[in-house]
Amino acid sequence: MSSHFKPGDLTMDTLGRLSQDALYYHEGRTEPIPQELSQYAHQMSVPAGIRKTGPWVVCLSGLISTQAVTSQFYLDRQGSLSIFHEKLGLIVTGANSKRQPELATFSESVQGQIFHMPISSRLQMGEEYDRLSLAFNTFFGDLKVSRPSPEQVAFRVVITGKGRPAEEAQLTLQLCLKAGETLETGAGKKIAVGTERVTLGPEDLGGWIRHHGWTLRVDPTARLIWPVYPHNPYANAPETSLEYAVSALSVPLRQKAQPGKHIRSNEQEISFVLQAH
Repeated sequence: MSSHFKPGDLTMDTLGRLSQDALYYHEGRTEPIPQELSQYAHQMSVPAGIRKTGPWVVCLSGLISTQAVTSQFYLDRQGSLSIFHEKLGLIVTGANSKRQPELATFSESVQGQIFHMPISSRLQMGEEYDRLSLAFNTFFGDLKVSRPSPEQVAFRVVITGKGRPAEEAQLTLQLCLKAGETLETGAGKKIAVGTERVTLGPEDLGGWIRHHGWTLRVDPTARLIWPVYPHNPYANAPETSLEYAVSALSVPLRQKAQPGKHIRSNEQEISFVLQAH
């Protein structure tokens, strides 16, 4: 292998890689990587996991980490769900950000302060569905992803209220829209995705959106905003290119205090169905 490199071009990093190859190489047959299999699943020792089922790849993350407000490179662990399709690409991104609670999977406003990172979490992965449970100050959120079929993946969020409700709370999905293509809604709207700001309320969405070969059926109270530019750690500022923009699809959490009940089970259920066509 070393014969493919010129002595003058060898760096310490390259030499280290060659040494690793020499140390770990052994004769034997090759096996396909997990991404080439029709289905696979892996759950980490921390609350994060990945599952591929046919053309769908779903990632769930309940990683807990404190904020590092003085570091522009240490992002807030606020994204919990990613959905990828082998032909359509990344549809829902669970990318983290910084100083952008509006892109967090969950956020709550308590006593005038916004919290957008979970306090604790638990991940359970099984044959019928995968379940990510996240705890916040005023609610528990259970994200349940059913086993996908070749055509669609269904997932739902069950909210259990806790104590005094937040002044405001919401669930948000980061959608990957393609500039230059059309966004269609169940209310009959057709919008060219570009630099112009788009704000669509429940009456504009009409229960579903269609874009780039997929359709997402959403909660009747959902709202959509485009574009939102995520944090760029190298610039320590939001991205400026439309290539990196996402759309924020949010659903308000309906919390209501009940005298004598600190825990309010199944206070709200939010369902989604993502179809490829």
